[in-house]
Formats: sequence, C-alpha cells, structure tokens
Amino acid sequence: MDPAIIGVFIPIVALSGATILIGMKMRYSHMENRRVEGGQEAEHLADGVDNLRAEVDLLRDEFHKLDERMDFTERLLDPPKTEE
Repeated sequence: MDPAIIGVFIPIVALSGATILIGMKMRYSHMENRRVEGGQEAEHLADGVDNLRAEVDLLRDEFHKLDERMDFTERLLDPPKTEE
C-alpha cells in the first residue's frame, strides 16, 4: 500500500476511535444515572400504583351502590304480577 493513503487513514481511524470511546462513556454515564434514579422511580411508581388501587376500590363501591339503586328502581317500576 501507498504510505500516503495510510497517512490519510490514520487520522480517520483515530478520530473514529475517539468518537466511539466518547459515545461509550456517555452511554455508561447515562446508564449509571438511570440506575441511581431507578430506585427513586420505583418508589414513586409503587406509590402511584397504591393510589390507583384506592381509586379503583372507590369506583367499585360506587358501581355497587348504583347497581343496587338500579335494581331497586327496576323492582319499583315492574308491574305487580298477578296470579292466574
């Protein structure tokens, strides 16, 4: 190979290697930050799930109350049954 061509590729390879190393370092630091924040996020998510469960329980209670009211209203509106 021609030494001039090799001389052109040396800076390209060096810059590419440096770019890859910088990218890996940024990726690692980002992953480390996510790992540290992950514990806090998990606690926050657990609190959110507990709140949602409480809301669902309230909605179930309301649904059952409305179901009972609807049954009562249907019984009131049904015509009396006559025995034949």
